Amino acid sequence: MSHDGAPSALPPERPDHPNISPNIGTPKRESLSGPTRLLLPLALAVIVIFGMKYAASILNPIFFALFLTMGVSPALYWLRRRGVPSWLCVAIVMVVTVILVLLFVLVMLSAVSQLNDKLPSYQENLGKMTASIQTWFSAHDIDIGGLTSKTLSPGNILSAAKTLLSSLAGIFGNLFWLILIFIFMLAEAYTVPAKIDNIHMDRRFAHSFVNFVDVTKSFLFTKGWLSAVMAVICTVIYWGFGIDFALVWGILYFLLSFVPNIGFVLAVVPPFVVSLLQFGITRAVIVLVVVIVANSVLDNLISPRIMGRSVGLSSLTILLSLLFWSWVLGGLGALMAVPLTLMVKLLFFDSFDSTRVISEIMATPVRQMGKRKRSRNGEDKAIAK
Repeated sequence: MSHDGAPSALPPERPDHPNISPNIGTPKRESLSGPTRLLLPLALAVIVIFGMKYAASILNPIFFALFLTMGVSPALYWLRRRGVPSWLCVAIVMVVTVILVLLFVLVMLSAVSQLNDKLPSYQENLGKMTASIQTWFSAHDIDIGGLTSKTLSPGNILSAAKTLLSSLAGIFGNLFWLILIFIFMLAEAYTVPAKIDNIHMDRRFAHSFVNFVDVTKSFLFTKGWLSAVMAVICTVIYWGFGIDFALVWGILYFLLSFVPNIGFVLAVVPPFVVSLLQFGITRAVIVLVVVIVANSVLDNLISPRIMGRSVGLSSLTILLSLLFWSWVLGGLGALMAVPLTLMVKLLFFDSFDSTRVISEIMATPVRQMGKRKRSRNGEDKAIAK
């Protein structure tokens, strides 16, 4: 009823059906608490990571073929701009890449067999070096006989050398599937951009995808040919000084140059040991210094001018990614640490507001943060004046 006694035109609000709650239009309270919303994505990430670790034998050739295709794809477009037909561009790049991969595996396997022939001379020189070291320490009343017998024994060194060469050759254990996947990926290199244009995806994700492709292709191609130049230089240096397995050490440098932070150290240690066993400490140190100088010139003077922009990852991020991907995917994970981290950062972390802060942390060096802080301090002083 209305206030004057007349019947009201509008009936009181009530549900039209007895089984429908009157609060149907009100928003529901979220069922997940703050900690639960945090732990659920972490639990899913752990499941995905251990799933990748379990399926590493399958994922390794797929990821490697993908990044190999991205690395050589600039050569396709370079040939196409020179007027070469598309099918011939694909055939040329495909044949050259497959031949290089097969040669790498053959060189590594041949080095493992040749190591047995070199072992007697290495054993003799190692025995002389060990005796001289023990004599020097004994003159100072220090007994290292037990240490040298365990660490510098020919059997241990031979085992370590064979493990290194076999693991490098074993990186391409699924060689057939790697080459097959690479061939099919490269054959569709020209059709992928058209397929992506026909896919209606989120604008931010589309931008992240294009950014990932551009940055990764530029990094892999430029880093690849710069490392190849330095690998040739290293091979010539080792060959000129008469170091055994000079071609192996050049290939080793090329591969390990893609391993961030510690790749160069890992690449120069084996040839240093071999030169030490061949010619003694003097020539080994000279060869090591020459290689370090050549690499420093390339990394500090030539590479920054050619590489241009960096990959946008801080040094700490690169180091942690090296540890993480080598644990998940093994040796190939170490080689692909940078492009895999770029894929996660640019495709996933950059595409969503909830994870963008993680992307900024991964990409912001402390040096830039200091510049921003000084800039803000300068602005505050200016405002105070």
